[in-house]
Amino acid sequence: MIMPSPKVIGKFVMAGWSPTRRVEVPSFIPSEHPAAQVHCQFGGLTVWKCEAGIECATSDVVFRASPMDNGDDEVAVWQTLLDTTLVSIGDVHHGHGELFMSTDWRCFGRSNLHEAFCFEGNDFVTAIQNILLGIRSRPMLRPDQQVVTMYGIDYTATSPETYCYSVRQGDNSLNGSR
Repeated sequence: MIMPSPKVIGKFVMAGWSPTRRVEVPSFIPSEHPAAQVHCQFGGLTVWKCEAGIECATSDVVFRASPMDNGDDEVAVWQTLLDTTLVSIGDVHHGHGELFMSTDWRCFGRSNLHEAFCFEGNDFVTAIQNILLGIRSRPMLRPDQQVVTMYGIDYTATSPETYCYSVRQGDNSLNGSR
């Protein structure tokens, strides 16, 4: 069972969650992927709201299942770069962003407004706590990007806030390495 952090569990309870809550997981979500557990426990909930947070605005999280769009090149590229399968677990910031989970439980965000992908946390509990408390996401750069803008700030590969990941060895289709 996934237990939200003590710092945000009240927000989940206010949204209608309880430790025994379970909903049906859509068949397009692989049962062995950790996102299946997230959807089983939190699917259909809208947690919290947008307001002033610790480092930036807090966010709402709408847990909803969304089938992967096979034409979604951006997610396909990030799956290759991260060497994982990303499954959508919901929307953030009133639908302005989407939240994904990897096979190793890391969580990533994508802006639906501009080209930006970010790291939210090493696990679901940390990522959701960061989002609900307004702790900034860590920007990510593809090998072909020199800069990405988030929070009105330009981040490069040398910015300390930029999330570093390893590009799969030998994959020349990704335009370089880090």
